Amino acid sequence: MDPERDVMTLYLAYSFEATDHAHTHLADFWSWMADRNLWFYSGLDMVLATSWRIETQSGSLLIHHEVAFADKTGLAAYRAVLAARGRDQAWEQRRRGQDRWFRVVARSVQTSPPAPMPLPRRRARP
Repeated sequence: MDPERDVMTLYLAYSFEATDHAHTHLADFWSWMADRNLWFYSGLDMVLATSWRIETQSGSLLIHHEVAFADKTGLAAYRAVLAARGRDQAWEQRRRGQDRWFRVVARSVQTSPPAPMPLPRRRARP
């Protein structure tokens, strides 16, 4: 990062927990998720990339989602566009349909992507 320019990649990170309805209708859930990804991010050119990771834990389905931005200006523009879209009643009603499928359980803004950490293939010797 160049402190003079204050530019760094930012990642808006969410963790979602699938609802009971999603667990009961998994094929429909994944189809809905694919459609939502296309619909929700359409026209958001400040979004550099999105990524998804799936975690299953004790029968619960967690979805980790990251949205990448070039800098804080991109993140601010994203938030402004979503606020404007949210004032459109039809758009907001469609967005709120996500409550049927998942609950947001965590969110954060991060300044670095997940770092790869090579692990030894064998147990370390004392």
